[in-house]
Amino acid sequence: MADSVKLVVTGTPEQVGPVLEQALQPEGFRFTWANPADCIIEKGSRTKALLLGAFGTHYKYRVLLRPQPDGNLVVDLGLATTGMSGGAVGVAKVRRKLDEVGRVLTTAFQTNGTLLPA
Repeated sequence: MADSVKLVVTGTPEQVGPVLEQALQPEGFRFTWANPADCIIEKGSRTKALLLGAFGTHYKYRVLLRPQPDGNLVVDLGLATTGMSGGAVGVAKVRRKLDEVGRVLTTAFQTNGTLLPA
């Protein structure tokens, strides 16, 4: 279970953002964009997670789209919350979900034809 997922793709933040949304909105994630290259994705409720502990669902990740000198883009997906409100089980859930989200994004970018080898 990783702390972050990094994918190298072709395109600009403006082109990659919609791919992220198309891949993750069906999974129940909401997007809050600070700018075209920085967003928070979130699923579930922090309040429910606090009340229900490991039985509540709250996943929150930060996505940074980092342009590279070669014209490619690094999609950097990392933890925006530790999951500690759910105890040790909550921490494990948040990290497992990060791995799953990474797999969903890898598939989306492969399907889109924009994923590059790392």
